[in-house]
Order: sequence, then C-alpha cells, then structure tokens
Amino acid sequence: MLRLIAVLIFGALFAALLFGPRVHPSAMAPKQIADLLEEPGIRAGATEPAVDENGKPIPLWRYIVDSGTVAVDPETGERVLRTGSARIVYDPAALPEEKKIDPLWTIEALRALVRRMRAVSAKEDLGLRVDAYKKPDPTGVNYALKVDGENLTAVVDLGGEPLASAQMPWQRITQRSLIPPLIAIFLAILLRRPVIALLAGVWAGAFLVRRAADGGGLGSDFAWSAFDVFDTYARDQLIKPSRIEIVAFVVFMLAMVGVITKAGGIRGVMNRISSLAEDARKTQIATWLMGLAIFFDDYANSILVGSTMRPLADKFRVAREKLAYIVDSTAAPVAGVSLLSTWIAFEVSTFSAQLPDAGLAPSDGYAVFLQTLPYRFYCWFTLLFVAMIVFSGRDFGPMLRAERRARGGQLLRPGATPMVGKAATELEADESVTPRASSALIPLALFVLTTLGSIVWTGMTGLGLLVFAEGATLPSLGKAPGGFIETATGILYEGSGEVPLRNGAIAGFTAAAVLALGRGLSVGATLRAAFNSIRATGVALVILYLAWMVGAVCSDLGTATYLSSVLGSSTPYVILPIVLFLLAGLIAFSTGSSWSTMTILLPLVIGLTYDTGYSSTDGVTEEAARAAGLFLMTVSIGAVLEGAIFGDHCSPISDTTVMSSIACASDHVDHVRTQAPYALTTMAVALLVGYLPVVFFGLSPWLALLAGAATLALLLAVKGERAEDGAEGPPPRPAAGAEPGPGSAA
Repeated sequence: MLRLIAVLIFGALFAALLFGPRVHPSAMAPKQIADLLEEPGIRAGATEPAVDENGKPIPLWRYIVDSGTVAVDPETGERVLRTGSARIVYDPAALPEEKKIDPLWTIEALRALVRRMRAVSAKEDLGLRVDAYKKPDPTGVNYALKVDGENLTAVVDLGGEPLASAQMPWQRITQRSLIPPLIAIFLAILLRRPVIALLAGVWAGAFLVRRAADGGGLGSDFAWSAFDVFDTYARDQLIKPSRIEIVAFVVFMLAMVGVITKAGGIRGVMNRISSLAEDARKTQIATWLMGLAIFFDDYANSILVGSTMRPLADKFRVAREKLAYIVDSTAAPVAGVSLLSTWIAFEVSTFSAQLPDAGLAPSDGYAVFLQTLPYRFYCWFTLLFVAMIVFSGRDFGPMLRAERRARGGQLLRPGATPMVGKAATELEADESVTPRASSALIPLALFVLTTLGSIVWTGMTGLGLLVFAEGATLPSLGKAPGGFIETATGILYEGSGEVPLRNGAIAGFTAAAVLALGRGLSVGATLRAAFNSIRATGVALVILYLAWMVGAVCSDLGTATYLSSVLGSSTPYVILPIVLFLLAGLIAFSTGSSWSTMTILLPLVIGLTYDTGYSSTDGVTEEAARAAGLFLMTVSIGAVLEGAIFGDHCSPISDTTVMSSIACASDHVDHVRTQAPYALTTMAVALLVGYLPVVFFGLSPWLALLAGAATLALLLAVKGERAEDGAEGPPPRPAAGAEPGPGSAA
C-alpha cells in the first residue's frame, strides 16, 4: 500500500511538471548563453577558430583572459577581470512570439556569464577575480548577445573594440529535461531496484540528447542512445581522474575495515568499550559510544555494534527493539557527518561535478561538504536524542512499552520473529589471533593523520604558507592571509579533494595488513578479508557510477536550468530547503536507499538553489547576491543529505534498517514501528527549529542547534518515562524471549 501511494504521488508530480504551466522558452536563453564562453572562439576579422599547440580550438574565455584587460588590484594584489555589461540584440520581427526576449533578461545573462567565468577561473586555476558592472566599461569586457530562431551568438568587445565571438545552436530547454530523473525516481519506487532505475534514466536522457542533436529516426535514435550510454557517459566517468581517486578511496577504506576486523582489531575495541556496561542504562550508553567509535562505515557499525552488544543487552533486559534503535540511529548519522568515512566520498561526488554552476570548481566539493555540517540538523539531533534517551533512561510511545515489557521478562514481543542470520556473524575475528584494539586503532590513526597531513600540506601550499623557491630542497614559510580561523578555513578549503582521502586510505590499509601479518594472520587470509570486504561494495560502486552518469546526462539536457526557472519562481525561497528535505525523505522511504536518493537529487540541487538564492537579492551588490546563492545552496545540500537519511530510517526496506534488525536479533517490523516515532520527532524539530528559522529569520545554525537540543530535552522530559517505573513481573533470565526465528542462525 505504501509503495502504491508513493507511486501515485510521483505520478502526479510527473504529470504536474510535464503538463503544468510552462516556462517561457526564451527565459532559458540567458542561462544557456554562459555556455558560449567554453565554445570555440573566432578572433575578430577571422573566419575560423584558432587552435592551440595541441590542435584543439581555443575557447572564447581564453581570448578574454589573454586580451590584456586583466589588471592587478594594487591593494590586494589580485588579478582582476572587469566585465562591463551584456546586451541582447535580436530582431523581434524575425522571432516567433514564443521566443521574444524580455529586456530584463540581459541582467540574468550577465550574471550567468560572470558565474561561468568564475567557474572557468577556478577550474583552470587562473587566479582571477571577476568584477561585474551593469554599464559598458571602456576598459573592460562587454558582451553583445545575439539571439535568432536557431543560434546563440556572443560577440565580445574590449572597450568598444571587437575582440572575438562564439556561436552555438540554440537547443531550447523544455520539460523533457525532467524525464531522466523522473524515470529514475519512478522506477526506483516501483521496482525497488536502483541500478535498473538509474540505468533507465541515463538511457532516456541519452535518447533525448540524440533526438535534440540530429532529429533522426525514432528507432535509430533509440538504438544508438543505448550505445551512447556506455560509449559516452560511462566511458567519460570511468576515465575521469577525480572519479578514479574517489573509487580508490572507497576500495582501500573498505579493504582496511575487512583486514582489521579479521585481525581482531574491531573486536578488541569493542571489548574495551563494553567493559563500561554494568546495567541496562550503562549497556545502552556503551552501545551509543560504540556507534560513535565506528564512525567510518554504517554497514560495519550496524553489524559490529549490534552483534557485539546483543548478549549484554539480553543480560540486562534491554528490549531488542531498543538495541536496534540505538544501533540504527547512530550508524548512518555518524557516518553521514563524519569528516572521514566511506560516506563522504560518495556524498561529495554526487554534487561536486555540478559546482561550476555556482561558480566553484569540482575540487571544492569537500570544502562545500564541510560548510554543510552546521546545517545537518537531522543527523545532529538524532545522535543527540539517542544520547538523551540512553543517559536519562526515558522513553515514550511504543518504545516505552517495549522497554517495560523487556524489564518484565520479555525481550521480544510475544509472537515476534527475530531476524538473526549469517550476515550477523560474517564479520568475525580469525580464531588464530588475539583481539587487540591496537590492530584497529593504529591503522585508523594512520589513516586520519595521513589524510589530514595531505590536506594541510596541499592547503598551506595553495595559500602561500609554504613557498617553494627555485633550487631549494625545503619550502620556506610564507605569510598567513588572515587570522587563525580564516587561515585554518583556507587550509581546509585549498587542501580538500579526493587525493588526501585516497592517500589516507592506502596508508591505513597498508598498516592494517602489516599488523595483521605480524600478529599471525596468513597472507591468504589477509587478502581474502580485504577482497570479501571490497566485493560487498560492487553494487554501491555501480550505483555511484550511474549517479555520475545521471548527472552528466541531466547537464546535457539542462535539467537544473529548467528546474531553476520553474521551482525558482514558484517555490518560495524560505521553504525550498524544507521542500527538498521532504522530497528526499519520500524518495529514500520509498526506495529504501539513502545513497540512491542522493544520486538522484543532488545533481539537480546546485544550479536550482544557487540561482534561486542569487535571484532573491535583486537590487543589491554582486557580492551579496553571490553570498545568498551560496548560502541557499549549502543549506539545501545539507537538507537533501538529511532527508535521505531520515527516509532511510523510517523505511522497512532500507538495507541499514534490515541489518540493524538482523544484528540485534529484533523483529524487523517491531524495529521499524518503534523507531519511527523517534525519527519523526527529530525530523519535525530539524524542520521547525532548524531549517525554517535559519533560512527565514537568518538565525545562526549554531543557535538553531542549541534551540533544537533544548526542544528535544523538553519533549523527552514531558513525554518520557523510565521503563523501570512501570515494569511488571519477576526479573527474567538473561535470554528470555530471545529464541531465534524459523530458518535463522544464532
């Protein structure tokens, strides 16, 4: 029934977007005009584009940068490119009514050109500051943009003198650009197969791209678009260096987890933490602390923490549903906000490729992720709410009834079927080794230190804090750009990227393998542990690549441009993050996968939210408009990430929810039923105390976090009760009600 409702909702959304009010086609032209900067340029007086030393056509932006208009700011020393104005030239009589150009769109065209020039500067490491003005600049760059029925043309002049031009066909962006993501969403809900759904979305997009390009036969375009899926989109993503770095990080990180688990490292850490457990309350506290300690992967977190703490929880009469809630509500949130986890590469990769739409470089993805952390309200509130519950011993709703039942002697509901299978016991230490915490702590420490060291080294070099003089063997120290906070932020910003994460993962895996061999694990057992851990990520890596492909095909179709025009004008600025949070939650709930949700939504969020925020500040300075766009983009990225995790927590078909039930030997339906009220509570606080006041009133996210924490504490104090106060019956034996269900393995 729930799946049918979700399908109907998305069917209505599909119909509304495709057949509802349309955006005026010419409104898209100013946004598309920015693409001309990267088209082959033709110098004034020439008839063909010039080529560089590699035989590639020189793009229009290169003519602009090399024109001599770049000046040096005497106060800051920055290289400055001045952009004077943009004007749209067209013959109204030559254009049909649906292509008429509103004069106000000249401002939008200038904004688009400036943003793209900033993106090019970041991507090509030009080190330019691009200043923009609304009037022609006699010493700067000005644009004359020509629009006709078939082509877009940009003619660049330098102080009134023609410099160069570029032209491209005008392929108008329409509702069809929404078809690929909508197909992916719809099929993911209907089939619950994210790989098939994403692949179908890419295929549909490739078909639309080919149809727009050549307008060939329907059958031939459909067949050739299948070839494009692999020859164009898959190949492009497979050979990109940044993609290879991300995959290497994920592979080596998971290989390290497999080796330290087999070598007894994880078990050693668990043994140390579990010594804190002396009663029901301390057992729950120890479980929460373990969940925080296993921050690097949600799968490892769920299985290791649940299976390790289950015997202690049974001994001290903690309900299986309560144990599963603590495990499930710690695993994904802590991995989602951890600076060093298997999640971060995935989260960053789903939106980094679209960052040029906001004037940033794809390599800025990690820095943007860091900026979203104060706005990750659901994760922070969930981790905090679990802590409040386990330290206070208070519960409410169905969880309170389950805990009182457990204190009275029944760890499971009468008639419940615990889910205990082989997956709960696969991650075990080898019998030949003695569990030692150092087998895990040393590789993890080396992973952290190597990653941070790479970030700091690269960041200090990029900021000029480390200067490499010609002929010198060691760098010298440069001057800090500002105070401590500004400098530290700059180091993280400049040093972020995929390479430090890859370096750290390789170092951690190497250390884990050396320690495993030194403590008696054979070479074959070590390699098998690494391979088995990596093998489990096969589908995740396929989803990751398909996500990148969906983003690429949506970029070719202009999906983000269309959405920014539709939703940007119809969705109020202040509720856009809330809408995105709820949409992400619905998708994740329906598909059972937070990762798939991120892959579908995040590629569309960058352009949409940046343009909406940018356009909400008409009449202010360029700097203020850009700041507003980046602010809404950052908050909205956090909202999508949080909504995906919230929907995942409430979904009975979520992999982490199922694994938590298995590891804790809980009835799965009971786990979902008891966890949902807590997830809904933290979701409501995240929306009403977090996103709404932050966006609407400009409240600091730190104050919102404090207000949300106080709200949760008040709710728990008013509604919560201690299980011991209402427990009935004699104390049970440790394993009462814990018999495995039919067909399961203890």
